[in-house]
Amino acid sequence: MTNEELIEHASALLRPHRGPGQRLFGDVATALMSERGQLYTGVCIDTASWGLCAERSAVAAMVTAGEYRIRRIVAVWRDERNGRLSVLPPCGVCREFMRQIDDANLGAEVVLGRERHATLSALLPEHAWPSALD
Repeated sequence: MTNEELIEHASALLRPHRGPGQRLFGDVATALMSERGQLYTGVCIDTASWGLCAERSAVAAMVTAGEYRIRRIVAVWRDERNGRLSVLPPCGVCREFMRQIDDANLGAEVVLGRERHATLSALLPEHAWPSALD
């Protein structure tokens, strides 16, 4: 699956919805390809008490299906003012979350644009477990 195809899968999920207190749900969507070649998707959910990024939502769907390794992942957002689609890099929490699901995810390809990508380890350079100071 190309970057463009993964971006298309994610963008098809964008259905922004304003909830109580003007919280926005579903304005960011993620598509990921697992190591086994399965597609998993998710959207963001932002509430006053808790938030769930689209990446963690898609990873949760993958784990629910019994998989733990990500081959490729992308998150997208559409500007409601002008309709332009953007690819978003995962936030720090999502980067660490993917790393902690399986060490092999450090090699996962994070799509950063139609022609751009980086490994999770490149986006999370200080990923080794800490060593004792003594």
